[in-house]
Amino acid sequence: MHTPGLILLTAVTLLIPVASAQQLRHPTARPNILWLVADDMNWDSPGCFGGVAEGVTPNIDRLAEEGIQFWHGYANIAICTPSRSVMLTGLYPQNNGAEGFQRIRPGTPNLPSLLNAAGFLCGTIGKPLNQQELFRWSTTYTWQGKGDENLWGRDPAIYRRFARDFFANAKSARQPFFLMANTHDPHDPFAIPGPDGRHPGNPHYERAESSQSYDPSEVRVSAGLPDALEIRKHLARYAGSVRRTDDMVGAVLQELDRAGLANNTIVLFLSDHGMAFPGVKANCYPDSTRSPWIIRWPGVVAAGQDDRHHMLSCVDLQPTFLDAAKLPPAPKADGRSFLSILQGGQQSNRDYVFTQFFHIHGRDAFPMRGILSRDWAYLFNPWADGTRNFPRQWNGFDVLRKIARTRPPMERRVHHLSFRTVEEFYNLREDPHCLSNLLAAEASSLRSPIPVSKFREHLRNLMLHLSDAALPAFDDRHDPQALQLFMKSYTDRATREIEELRSYEQVKGYRF
Repeated sequence: MHTPGLILLTAVTLLIPVASAQQLRHPTARPNILWLVADDMNWDSPGCFGGVAEGVTPNIDRLAEEGIQFWHGYANIAICTPSRSVMLTGLYPQNNGAEGFQRIRPGTPNLPSLLNAAGFLCGTIGKPLNQQELFRWSTTYTWQGKGDENLWGRDPAIYRRFARDFFANAKSARQPFFLMANTHDPHDPFAIPGPDGRHPGNPHYERAESSQSYDPSEVRVSAGLPDALEIRKHLARYAGSVRRTDDMVGAVLQELDRAGLANNTIVLFLSDHGMAFPGVKANCYPDSTRSPWIIRWPGVVAAGQDDRHHMLSCVDLQPTFLDAAKLPPAPKADGRSFLSILQGGQQSNRDYVFTQFFHIHGRDAFPMRGILSRDWAYLFNPWADGTRNFPRQWNGFDVLRKIARTRPPMERRVHHLSFRTVEEFYNLREDPHCLSNLLAAEASSLRSPIPVSKFREHLRNLMLHLSDAALPAFDDRHDPQALQLFMKSYTDRATREIEELRSYEQVKGYRF
């Protein structure tokens, strides 16, 4: 006769093998993830999106043939560190903390740390977000020299070696992986090194020849730039840097194929924002934030697709890739998954994107906000008071100023790029490069109405949702004194936050 205690003991004993079997179940099969991120590449620079020169990106073009091109993919900020911070957190800077060259707030959920916790091997090479205690990369490439990043991150052979070793480690460990390969091309300066590919006297120089160079006569002039010889010279050097980006893409994709991992890997190619030319980088215009998005996912994404309808932005990337990896969403996200689009479906309410600019180093605060649709662009510039001069004009602005001496239309263009107005509104079907502000004085007698009120409402609702510090300035946009008070308050705060990072940077041995 069994006692109750013996029956209980027997039952628990019988359950132990069941529990062990549950612990030993095969883990969920998850796809690998590979991000290939260009630095300052305009959306229409790859050949598959138009091309800055004929045949400039054969590897990127091939990737597009094997997947889907998004013609309306956007970055949210046209400067590198905050743009990449949005990509990895799925949060706008109001919620992740990285308005300029600064770190995300401690404790912010982010893609590599979430994937790491789910068993992914997470690696990064190239332009870094040096916040290891936050991002929890499994392995990173550390440049051996010191100083200017323009000396490194531009040698495809280094990306090839790192990718080969990384993929081998993932196979050996039988782990899914996330690799973020960030080239420094085509960030300026675009110069190509000498024949030996090395900088004299600097053994740590990591900048190789591009596989092809270009003559000024071979480039396509775009982004609202004048067709002048000096502009073409800048673009020819830029095209060589775009080609070297493509060399890196080809090297990493070849190693992925050789490792036998391509069929179970989602590949994303994109740029962090537009190119470093006047009116593009560090602005909120479509050319500033539009990015050449390509996604290849064998067996899921049908090859050879063009999506010219859905508007997506980098804030959507983290939610989408967590969804694709069969993982729960982050505790908080400003973006939303577009996995159903990759699977052949449609998504509604994909008609607008939110673009922003804050500052780079705190004191240089020029906050801007924008709402873009396929047909219209609305921008709010609280700093524009007729005297503040926007300093971030980049390559070729001297050419524009020279032309402006004798051509009144270019004189107006140079003045606008320098001083702006508090509000801008553009018809993108007629004016894709935002050359004629419909709210300017000369456009006040428009023959047909424009939907600017709807865009103001969209922007205000989003700023309200984000508790955006610029919302009071937006509400008082017709009050110059209120805008001046906002600019002083915001600049003081941004400067203080940047200065508070100095001790962190000293400990880490680098500056943002």
